[in-house]
Parts: sequence; C-alpha cells; structure tokens
Amino acid sequence: MDKKYKVLDLFSGAGGMSEGFLQAGFQIVSATDYSKEATETYINRHIQLGHNVNFYSGDIRELTRNKEKLKEFVGDDSIDVIVGGPPCQGFSLSGKRLADDIRNTLFLEYLKIVNFVKPDYFVIENVAGLLSYKFERIIGIDGEVHEDICPQEVIKLEAFKLGYFVKWDILNAKNFGIPQNRPRVIFLGHKIRKDSDGSYKNLVIPPNFPTGENKIVTVQDAISDLNFIGNGEVKMKYNNNYGNKSAYQKMLREGLTPGIDGKPIKENKLFNHQTSKHNIKTMERFKLLKSGESIGDLLPRLSNELREEYFTKKLRCTKLNKNDISPTVLTLPDDIVHYDNKNPRILTVRELARLQSFDDSFEFKGKRTTGGDRRKYETPQYTQVGNAVPPLFARAIAEEIIRALDTKQ
Repeated sequence: MDKKYKVLDLFSGAGGMSEGFLQAGFQIVSATDYSKEATETYINRHIQLGHNVNFYSGDIRELTRNKEKLKEFVGDDSIDVIVGGPPCQGFSLSGKRLADDIRNTLFLEYLKIVNFVKPDYFVIENVAGLLSYKFERIIGIDGEVHEDICPQEVIKLEAFKLGYFVKWDILNAKNFGIPQNRPRVIFLGHKIRKDSDGSYKNLVIPPNFPTGENKIVTVQDAISDLNFIGNGEVKMKYNNNYGNKSAYQKMLREGLTPGIDGKPIKENKLFNHQTSKHNIKTMERFKLLKSGESIGDLLPRLSNELREEYFTKKLRCTKLNKNDISPTVLTLPDDIVHYDNKNPRILTVRELARLQSFDDSFEFKGKRTTGGDRRKYETPQYTQVGNAVPPLFARAIAEEIIRALDTKQ
C-alpha cells in the first residue's frame, strides 16, 4: 500500500485502535476522548512516534452540537475510515447493566460524525453483551423513535438512512495472536447508494471480517520474562538474564507500531512495571488459588475457618494458568493474579499491557490506580489498559479494510 489512508479515531481511549491501524499502514488524522488521563497517554504516545494528530479532549457531544468545532476537529483531509469504541459500561456483562446510562446511546454521536464526514468505511468495537441488550425507547439521529429494539438494529437502521450498509460479528482476540479470551462485537459499515430502480449498490468494496489464526499465545509466552519483580517494587529496566524470550516477548520488546520514519520505537527503559505492596494475608490468599481457578471455584473447597480468615470481603479474581490464555483483561487491577505461587501478586500495568498486545514502548500515563468515588471521574493506568482495543486485534481489522480500499471495483 503506497497511499496512506486516513482515519478518525472516536472514543480513542489510550489508543489501542490507533496502534493497530498505524501498524497496518493508516494515518491517524484526528482523535478524541473524554478522559484526561487517557488523553495524556494518547498524546504522549503520538509525540513519541512523531505523528501529528489533532486531538480533542472532551465530551463528543460538544463536537456534534457545534458544526464549526466538528469541522475544525475533522480538518481538511478526506477521511477514509472512522473507527471507535463508544463506552460500553452500560452494555457490559461483567458489571451492572444500567438502563438509563447515557453511555448506552453515545454510538448515535459516533454515527452523527459518520454522517458529517462521509467516510468510505467505519468500524465500531464493543462488548458482546451489547447484542443482548434492548432499548425500551430510543430516539434516532433524525428524530425517529425506535421502541423495543436492540442496539445492533438501531445501528443498522440509522446507518442505512445515512447511506451505509452495516454487518456485525463476534470476534475473539485470542484468535489473533493475543493471549487473552476477549470476545467483542465488531460492526463494519460501508457506503451504499440507492439507484433509480430502488435497488441499492455498494459504492466501495465491502470489507470482510478477519478470520484469525489457530496459533494460541499463552500467558507464559506473554509475560514470563517480566517476573523478576518482587512485592511492592518498581523495575525500570529489563533483566535480560532472566528467562528465555518467546517470539511474542521479542516482538513487543522490539515494537510493531511505526514512528514517523516508518520504524518501530524501541525503548531501553521499562515502563509501567510496578507491583502493589501486598500484606502477608493477601499473599496467602492468592496462594490458595490453583492455576486457572477463580475465587468462585475456590470457596466451595475451603473450610469455614479458612473462608472466615481470608475471604471476609466480596472478592473477584482469577489466578492465571501459564499454559493457557488469560481471562478478559478488565479495568480493576485485582481481577487477575499471577500464576507464580512463589511470587503471589496482582499483575503490573506492563504485564496486563502485554496481555493486550501493546508494544513495550507504549507508556500509560496518569495515576497507576484509584479507588472509591474517584473511579467515576478518573481513568488510571489499569483502567486504560482494560478499556483498550488490543492493537493486534485492531490491526487484523485494519488489514481487511486496506484490502477493500486497495481493490478497485
């Protein structure tokens, strides 16, 4: 591909989708996100890479309600693709479903920008739970009222009115070289037109969904080289004498995302590799978990005495099986426990970023973690990682869109 196709990244978060599209050869023109911490991470990364991206930090509705702001955000370039993952907390199966959560309708703001820009293609990524959600009532872009309808049908109907055909499928990151079980629904939209006879014609080649590969990358393949860190420590350099390096580890150490010179960024410094300070009781609790076991699996086989001693609070975590893939990386640091019983601990941000397929040179900014009510308005590093689209996953989608763009009808 000689031409650099141009992309807008909406609800960009820390930038996982942008990473994958950059790796596939796209140019990111503009991006936007509401989170200050994710914005800092995104901007820092693109400065590091040497890419000039126009970034809007704030509520996307401020763009869709103000055409001058939106025009300034989009710029003068002809945009080929819009990508994004509208916030999914209202649809998530891993948390409470919130019927009136404003985040459930932000995909309509996404489609408003699609309507303004008129790209050839658009991509929406979201949790698979979206497909089993249902709106009692939702108002479309043009004021049409939809009742008793699923989000995917709203997206299909609203996009069709804008001149796009949409298809969707559930894809799993584990099939794309990512050491994690992460099913996600992907929507692919492409331009159509209505002919005089009432039929509809594709204006561009419809993209295919990526098929993935059979090769599975295990947790050990992903993070074994980083387990030279102890309890309550920070490591800022690799220990190159520690363990053998897998192909996956070498790949992310060397990097995949190209800088302005077309070459990946390689850093000698190790970013975001800090462990929490666990007390003895917490470490003993982690040791009780067997490989691949969750707290829910563990409790039935414990005596009442052990339950009362170690599990007085409601806890949810799973110990990794080093010979398998990871469960879905979420937004809380204590969801996943390291597989090494000699070093029982929560994973570092860097280790979780490895499970998400981020280059080691990618630095997450802001607070490492947070708690309580601050979770409502802060996006710490662990949350940024858990919310991100895995770059290798995004890359697989991007490569299919490039094939379509490069194919002449």
